Amino acid sequence: MSFVKDDVKPSNFYKMKRSAYFFLSIILVGATFILSCSKSSSTSGNVPTIHFVVGSGYISSDTSVRITSPLLFGITATTDNGSLNRFFVQRTTSGKTRTEKDSSFNASSFNYNLHSVAREIIISETWVFTIFDNNGRSSAVTLKITTTGKKSNEPIYTYSIKVFSTQTKKIVSRNTKINT
Repeated sequence: MSFVKDDVKPSNFYKMKRSAYFFLSIILVGATFILSCSKSSSTSGNVPTIHFVVGSGYISSDTSVRITSPLLFGITATTDNGSLNRFFVQRTTSGKTRTEKDSSFNASSFNYNLHSVAREIIISETWVFTIFDNNGRSSAVTLKITTTGKKSNEPIYTYSIKVFSTQTKKIVSRNTKINT
C-alpha cells in the first residue's frame, strides 16, 4: 500500500516545475517587450532653433576685426515644443574657454543683443551661442572672430624731423606721440 497520492509523485513535480519555468519565461519576455517600447526620439522639429541676426553692425559669420573693436551679436531663438529656459555663450581662445553670458529664463522665444569687445592681441577666437529648452534639448551656432592690426580707436600722430639740416621727412605713426 502506498502512502503517497498519484498527484504528489516526483514525476508530477517535474511537470509542474517545467510549466512554471515556461510561464515565467513568457512573463519575462512580455515584460521586456513592453518596457523596451518608449517614446520615439525627438525630431528636428522639436529641437530649439537659434540664429544670428543679420544686419548692419551685427556680426553673423566668421570675420576679422581690429584689436579692441566693439562686437555686436544679435541672437534669436524659438522652440516648437515646450519653452526655452537657458542661454549660454562661450568664448574660446588658445584652448581656454571663458563664459560670456549664462542666463536662465522661461519663454517660447528669445531675442538678445550681446555687446562685447575684441581681444587686445592678434588671435583667433571661437564663439559658441547655445540655447536650451525645458526638455534638456539644445541647439548652438558658432563663429570665429580673428583680431588683426592696430587698435581701432588709436589716434594717428604726425611729426616732422630734419635730417642733415636741409631735408625734412614727414613720419606718420600710431604708436608715438611727440610733444612739441
